[in-house]
Parts: sequence; C-alpha cells; structure tokens
Amino acid sequence: MRLRKKQVRVRPRVWVISVLFYLCASSAAALPVLFSLLNSAVVGVDWIASNTSRVVINSLGELNLRNGYVEVESPVFDFSEADSVDINFDVYVPFSVGFGLIGTAPNPGEDLVVQYRRSNGGWQTLTTFVADNGFLGLLSIGDNYSYSASLPANAYHDNFQLRYVMTGGGITFFDLLGDNWYVSDIEITADLPPAGPDHFRLSYASDALTCKPQTVDILACADSACSSLYTDDVNIALLPAGWVGGNTRTLSGGSGSFELRQTVPGTTVVGISSSSPAKVGGSNLCSVDGGSVSVTCNLAFADAGFVVSVPDFISAKGPASATIQAVRKSDNSPECVPAFANVSKDVDLYSRYDAPASGSKAVQVAGVDVSTSPVSPTSLSLAFDASGTASLMSFNYDDAGQKTLFASYTGSGADAGLILNGQTSFVARPVGLCIDPANVCNEPYEDCPVFALAGAAFPVNIRAVAWEADSDSDFCLDNITTPNYSSGSPITLSSTVVAPAAGQNGTLEPAEYIHPASVSGVSSINLTQGESGVFTLNATPPLYFGAALGTLSDTNLATFSSAPLGRFVPAYFEVSVADSGVFSGACSTGNSYTGQSFSWLVAPAIIVSAYNAAADVEITQNYTDTAFMRLSAGDVFNGVSFPSVDQSVVGNDGLALSLAGSPTTDYQAGSLTVSSPGVMEYVFSPLDNIAYVRDLNAEINPFSPELQFTLTGVTDGEATQSANVDFTPDGSGVSMRFGRMRLQDTFGAETHDLTVRLITEYFQDGRYIQNTEDDCTVWDSANASVDGISQITASSGQLTEGSSGNEGITLLAPTLVPGTPDTGDASLSYTAPQWLRGDYDGDGSFESPSSTVSFGVFRGHERILYRREIRE
Repeated sequence: MRLRKKQVRVRPRVWVISVLFYLCASSAAALPVLFSLLNSAVVGVDWIASNTSRVVINSLGELNLRNGYVEVESPVFDFSEADSVDINFDVYVPFSVGFGLIGTAPNPGEDLVVQYRRSNGGWQTLTTFVADNGFLGLLSIGDNYSYSASLPANAYHDNFQLRYVMTGGGITFFDLLGDNWYVSDIEITADLPPAGPDHFRLSYASDALTCKPQTVDILACADSACSSLYTDDVNIALLPAGWVGGNTRTLSGGSGSFELRQTVPGTTVVGISSSSPAKVGGSNLCSVDGGSVSVTCNLAFADAGFVVSVPDFISAKGPASATIQAVRKSDNSPECVPAFANVSKDVDLYSRYDAPASGSKAVQVAGVDVSTSPVSPTSLSLAFDASGTASLMSFNYDDAGQKTLFASYTGSGADAGLILNGQTSFVARPVGLCIDPANVCNEPYEDCPVFALAGAAFPVNIRAVAWEADSDSDFCLDNITTPNYSSGSPITLSSTVVAPAAGQNGTLEPAEYIHPASVSGVSSINLTQGESGVFTLNATPPLYFGAALGTLSDTNLATFSSAPLGRFVPAYFEVSVADSGVFSGACSTGNSYTGQSFSWLVAPAIIVSAYNAAADVEITQNYTDTAFMRLSAGDVFNGVSFPSVDQSVVGNDGLALSLAGSPTTDYQAGSLTVSSPGVMEYVFSPLDNIAYVRDLNAEINPFSPELQFTLTGVTDGEATQSANVDFTPDGSGVSMRFGRMRLQDTFGAETHDLTVRLITEYFQDGRYIQNTEDDCTVWDSANASVDGISQITASSGQLTEGSSGNEGITLLAPTLVPGTPDTGDASLSYTAPQWLRGDYDGDGSFESPSSTVSFGVFRGHERILYRREIRE
C-alpha cells in the first residue's frame, strides 16, 4: 500500500505533540506561550472522537486514527482577536505488503481529511492525504509528510477547532493488522493581543514635598522591553496609601498620571500591588529623575524644597515666565508656605538633557549659560518675593528637546541646615522646518531655468529651526538651527504645484523620512518630483512631545513649505506613430508621373509624450500647459529625417531611385496640438510635395512608393526624443509611372480646321503605351505653338484615360489664314510639363512633344472605312 503525497515537504519525524500560541498586542512583539495538549490529553475529554475505540493518543505523543471511519475534534480556541493564524503538523503512514495483508497502513479509500471549523459553524477542508495501493498494489514502505498553511479570515472566531477524519471502512479479513494514520507536531501560531500587561513602569522626580502631591507617571507595558503599551483598560491597586483620588485607579490607553500625597517626611516605596487583568511578565520597574529603570521604587518626601516651574516654549523664544518658589510645609497644616521671602539667595542651577540625552547648547538664565554638570552647577543670585517666588529672568534655550532644570540651595549662617531641592522638565519646541532646495524659482515661473528633470533625484536640506520673530514668514532666512530636534517617527513629504496654476501636484518620493538629531541639525535628502513645472515642497512632522511644531499645545499637525522650486522639465520625449499616413497620387486614379509632385491622402500623425525619469515612468501632464510647453511644430519638423531615395526601387543605373530636390519636393511644418495632458500630436502638413528625380535612370516600369521617414531628434531644447522611430507611409494606392505626352500627326483638306489629339503614355517593359489611368492631365492651346500655314484657335480640356479624345489643339484651315499658302504642312509643338516631356529624338535629353499637320491632302470619301494602297 502506498500514500500519494498531497503535501510533500519531508522532515524528520518528531514525536512531540503540542499547540503553540504567540500572544501579542497589535504593536508589540509576540509573546510565546506553549500549551502541551496531546501529551497529557485524554480522548473523550480534551479531544472528542466520534468513536473512542478508533482514536488514541499513544505513548509517543501521536494522535493515532485507526481501523475505520472516525472523526476527532480538537479543543476549542478563541481566535476572535487574532491578526493571523498559521498551522503545521506532521503525518506518518506505516508500511504494508500485499494489499494491506501484512502491515498497518490504511487501505485505498481510507483517506485522512484535515478540516477546521469556520465562523459559521461549518467545517472546511484544509487538505486530504490519500491512501492507495502502493507499488504494483503490493508494497508500501511508509513515509513522513509535513503540512503548513495560513488559515483564512473565517478561522478567526471564538469557537475554532481542528478536525481529523479517517474515511473508509474497518478491518477486513485480509487486513490482519489494522489501518492507521499518525499525526504529530500539531502547532498553531496565532497573533493575539496579550492577556494582560507584561509589567508596569513608574517614573517620578526625586524632589517630593510633604506640602504638595507628587506626580507619578505609570505605563502598562505590553512586552518586557516596553517597546509598546498594553492599551486595554487596566484596573490597578496603588501602593502606598495616600494617592489623590484613592488607591484603586484605572489606566486607559496604556498610561496614566497620578498624584501621591505624603505629609510626613521620609522614604516610601511606590508600586502596584495588583491589577485586573493581571500582569503576565516581570516585576514593576521605576525610573527616578529620568534615569534608567530598576526594581528600586523608593520616593523620599521632604518638608521643604523648591517648586520649579518652566512652561514648555518655542525654541529661542523662551517661556512667558519661569520661576522658582521656595516652600516648606506649614506649621499648622500640610500646605506649602514660603520658605523665605523678600530676600536674595544664591541658588545652584544645572540642566540635564533628557531627549535627546546630549546636546551642544546650554539653557540660559539672565543671559548666563547654565551648567549641565551637577558637580559644578551655575550659581545665580535670585530675588525671592513675599511669596517665596523668584523669576528666572530671560529663561531661554536655543535648541529643541526635553530638558530638566535642577535647583538646589544649601543654607549657611541663619539658614544652616536648610536644604532646598527642586526640578522640573520642560520642552523646547522648534518653530518649524526650513526646507531649503538651494534653488528658488520666482515669477514669471515659466521663465525659470531648468532645475531638475522630472523623476530624477535632486538634493534638499531640511532642518528644524528656532524662533526669530512672531512675524517670521521665511524659516530659512536668519533662523538658527535646532540640532537636537528628532522627529522620532516619519515626517510626511509632499509637493504642491505653483505653476502651472491648474497643474498636477505630482508625486514626491520618498513620501516620508525620519529626521534625526545631529551635530549640524540638517537632513540632506535626495528627492524626486514626478511632474514638470514649479512646486513648493511640504513637510508635515509628527507631534513633538504631544504638540505640533511652532505651538505649545495644538495637536493639529502643522505643515511647512519651501519657497517655489523649479523648473522641473520632462526627462525625455517618447515618440510613436499614430498613423503612418497614406500617399495620394497626383490623379485620383492613383496615377503619378516621375518628376510630378504628389502628397498625402492621409497625412502621417506622430504622438509625442513627455515622460519623467522615475523608475515607474509616467507622463508629465503639466508639460502641455500653454506657458510651460516648449515644443513647437517646428521642433518636431526639424526632428524628421526626410527620405532622399526610395530603397525599394532600383533605377537603370542599379542605384536606389532618388527623390527630387526643392522646390519639386518640398516639406512644410505641420500642426502640433495637445491631445491629452502631457501628450501632443503632430500631423504632417497637407502642403507637403514629394517627387522623384526624372532622368533616364528613372525610365523604368511603374512602381508604388515606399519611402521611409525617420524621427531622429525631436527636442524642445531641454527634453529630447529617447529613440529613433521609423515609419513608411502606405503608397500602395499610387502608381508611379515614367510618362510622356504625344501629339498625333494629322492631315486633311485645306478648307477644314484640323484637330490634333493629345495622348499621355508611360514606360512599360521597354516601350510606351497609352496611360489609361490618366484622367487628370489638363491641356490648353495657349501652351501650343505652330509654324507654317495655320493658326491655333483657343481651346482647353482634360484627358480621359490618357487621351483628349475628339478634342485637342485645333488649327485653322489655311484658306482662312490670310497671307499663307492654302496647302502644305504646319509644325505643331506643345510645351508639356516637365514630367511629360520625352526623349523623342534619342539624344538623352527631354523635350516637349510635337507633330506635323498636313493641309491639302485628300482623305477620301467619308463613307469609306478602309482603303489600302497596292504597290507593285
């Protein structure tokens, strides 16, 4: 018996049966929790079987389905909050010999079907392992198989189960040892929110006073590194007693700030004794004065100290007020009263960098740089008023970030033994961003020089800057840089079209970047703008310590823009042929003569598209705005290479037949129109004329023109055609013929006018034959001249099938021409167009046709149809 492999990733057989869950918050790393279900499970309790005699969890930790049809269902799992669910397991089939007579493999038809329960309660098949007869129906040596898959969304519900089904009948007479499927290593990996916070983190300042509550900030961490928060509500029990509002509180969104009041000086331990849901990780951790976290959570309260107040402010602008108040606990109540009043005291000050942890600029008080070293603080004389408050005059910080200001006083003399300490954190927020492209485009925008190709990289410097003036409208002019600014999360980048006014904004890439703190404070970025025109570049930074740049508390994101930047131009033109065109013969029948100009029945149409240089190239739609479109019809015309020969036709000299020069062949600039944004259509001029050189080399059989035109250099002086484009207009409807005109000789009585017929012919196979395709050649007696005894009367007409028919050049009867003999010959010549002149005398040059008209010759009776002269 042999198993047909439906899942064929083979791996070594492992006898561990478990279901593995990874529990994680939406923004936290996965938290693995291992459940060993099969090793300690009982069929009928944990795994439910339709027939318990046919299912067993053996000592090797395998789920064994045997001896006929059976269904076995796993325990129920709640995946209603899962982001993904993956499953994998192994299957083993044993050997068999002789149609299952010896061995324990399943017989044909006893397949293993693996299913899961859908959210609607029904079962859906994941896969089927098929049993069959093995090699020649005699032998199956068994095998191991592995299966893995990601489950679809209908598996994400609170009643999820796996089901293994063995199909087919039971043990037969020939099936002595039974039929068996073995399933092992069942693993389910589900991304689920954690069941509770991993641990709690508390942070607070060390300058707690017995006369005022101390603020403690608490985070509910979703993982051991606290890289994300557990954001579900958590009820917490706080330690010690004395929390304002009670010891039982609720954390919402993963964080909270609470106040602890202690009216007796001394050190207490702060913490969280319990929570609901309970934490699933380690111990509470505390950070004091912004230091590293540890399990030590002591907080010391003193009866006297400084209350330092520095409101958040805009970098270099300073806060409206910054103060230090010396307080102590009242003798009669737990309230704060001035520790001293109406006196000047030397107070030691120093500051600490919190975020970032270092910097190059100092806090200033009254124009004095404040030390960053607690060992060597800056001592300033401060005047305390009746309330014990001293103003920190002209408090300022030219950089960005969060800092902590520490103040301390150690009394001497009358104040001996008095120690006052205090601190406060503040945020200095940049006024905005300077986006400096190092190239500004001023009006008129269409006249700006080329700055960059659309879609090609160009450099931009972005820096956060400090305040200069409330009326400041240009953050790149005279504003100092705040090098400590770091955006933390991405700054969104975009562009806004300035010109053309109704143009597209284009796509700016990259669409975001993270601004790091640095020595220079400048982020140099290579950007690409996919459109043509002039733009402003926009940067929208995330909130900085809870507020938008340039504000103290506004949570609406602020966007900062550059000066107009450009001009961006297309990277190249892509030229294609919309219509190759159709030649029109000089005559509507298609007939044209060598040396005669012909033109277009349908003029060729060329598409010129302006493209950018981006990886996923796009048409620059703004290019075809009237003010920004540089390409003209003349530019396209100048980019056309017109044919000088017809490579498809060989003349008598063995060379390709040449085209005539100007003015016989003459091309005019066509028309250029905008067909859609960024796309133009050039149509060849209907005034174009084309003609072949008419010489003896061109005296060949009729042919149709095959002339190749090439667009080689379409350019507007800034963008250029990317690749040559060839096209050959359709000349199949034109019959190009080497022709000539012939005047028939005629004779008649001297008393009658005689008409000379005009006939056009063309060269074919070594001789000239009448051109029955010529319905267009016109004639006029004004072009004829006569020598001799007659005169020409005025007449004109147009040939039909290459002949003037019964019409033609009419000569007056000599009897009507005074002063001339009545009989004799008149020599008639006709000035034909160049393409109908012939080498009648064989001298190698072309001349106009001529004929002889004889007057005074008897023509015979008009009724005689045929007369033959008999010569002896």
